[in-house]
Amino acid sequence: MATQTDYYALLGVSRQATDEQIRSAYRKLARQYHPDVNSASDASERFKAITEAYEVLTDPQRRQRYDMFGSATGGGLGDFGIGDLFETFFGGDLRRREPRGPMRGADLRMEIEIDLIDAVRGGERVIRVPRLETCERCGGNGAEPGTATSTCATCNGRGEVRQVQQSVFGRFVNVSTCPRCGGAGKTVDKVCTKCRGEGRERRDRELTLTIPAGIDDGQQLRVPGAGEAGLRGGPTGDLYVLVRFSEHPLFRREGDDLVHVLRLSPAQAALGDEVSVPTIDGGDAKVRIPAGAQHGQVVRVRGKGVPHYGSSSRGDQLLFLDVVVPRNLTKEQRRLYGQLRDMEGPTSQDGDGQADLFGRIKDAMGGG
Repeated sequence: MATQTDYYALLGVSRQATDEQIRSAYRKLARQYHPDVNSASDASERFKAITEAYEVLTDPQRRQRYDMFGSATGGGLGDFGIGDLFETFFGGDLRRREPRGPMRGADLRMEIEIDLIDAVRGGERVIRVPRLETCERCGGNGAEPGTATSTCATCNGRGEVRQVQQSVFGRFVNVSTCPRCGGAGKTVDKVCTKCRGEGRERRDRELTLTIPAGIDDGQQLRVPGAGEAGLRGGPTGDLYVLVRFSEHPLFRREGDDLVHVLRLSPAQAALGDEVSVPTIDGGDAKVRIPAGAQHGQVVRVRGKGVPHYGSSSRGDQLLFLDVVVPRNLTKEQRRLYGQLRDMEGPTSQDGDGQADLFGRIKDAMGGG
């Protein structure tokens, strides 16, 4: 530990000196050692030292820290920090002390991929979880079957040892993990040959995971007690399962709604039609397309979406109308389209409907 200057001795006052006595002593010494009036080689350093002492002892907080620790910094005794203090009187850095007694097992995290239909229907999924489980051979006590287990003679079953030390700061109790039993409080005559005394072994365990209807991509399911076994009889950790969706060929989820692209011919869009559309449940639904339907228009099918999480009600199925213009026409189709073109005449190019069209284009491009 570095040697500290005694500020009281430097100013020539007692530890019970008042602020006025300290100021008076400083003024006297300052006039004596000020470099402007004292040409001695050590006058400047002496003046700096008494000034430092004066500043510390006239500041109530800094003086209190100095009286307690011998330093005005409050971090310890000079270069001797708080960490060193604990190391000296408590037998090591308390932050690195090993836990004693029962320890809770670690939580586990894994990710699974499910189909969109699984999110709609809910159900169960069998998953395989590699984890540390209680050793089947020794039952978790770490002892070879048939051998004796006894209370640790060093710590008397407490799992910790205590030592009382006297210091300049008073009486300290040093508490540390028992070096003989490792905090278990018990010792065994012979360790288990399967787990080597740890009380746990690694195994793959099949678990049935319940998937609630309406779960969304990126949600996490918690399975209490499905994590790793605890140490020394501690409780088991939990399992957290992150759910991801695989891509569906027909539907895209938007909240609790399902988006489906429905292709129409120009004639169906112009005249309207009743069509069958697939649903996520596997059946078909009859939908009436209104006459004059436009490309990009959305038709809503009520109650055919995803169940609201924790509820029996459901979202909707949204049909995005995709009017498909044929690329290859038969001779008869070409003739009929020609007649239709002549009857309709040229399409107006004024601004009517342009804003709405641009809005639909923006939506179709993802709002970009």
